[in-house]
Amino acid sequence: MKHYKLNISKDKIKRKLFLKNELKKLILKSIFKNHHINELNRIDALKHLTFFSKKSCISKQNNMCLISGRIGGVFKKWQISRHNIKQFGKFNLLQNTKINSW
Repeated sequence: MKHYKLNISKDKIKRKLFLKNELKKLILKSIFKNHHINELNRIDALKHLTFFSKKSCISKQNNMCLISGRIGGVFKKWQISRHNIKQFGKFNLLQNTKINSW
């Protein structure tokens, strides 16, 4: 498997893991911060929070080009890197865009 395809597949796995664990994390955080709940339940919620993997954190995810798998220089609007936008712009494949040429 090519390197960029491997990056894209890893990114998809990370995003699925985040979506799966997001609700669980929010519930455990709210239990831990609630002072009206028993102390033992709050400690147990904190213990479960510490065992979540760091891959399931949203801040560990990079913007990645969907075509080339490139991490740097990616536009959020299209999820495409600047190199691919320039290539698509040459052949007018992106609507309402112009590429300046010298």
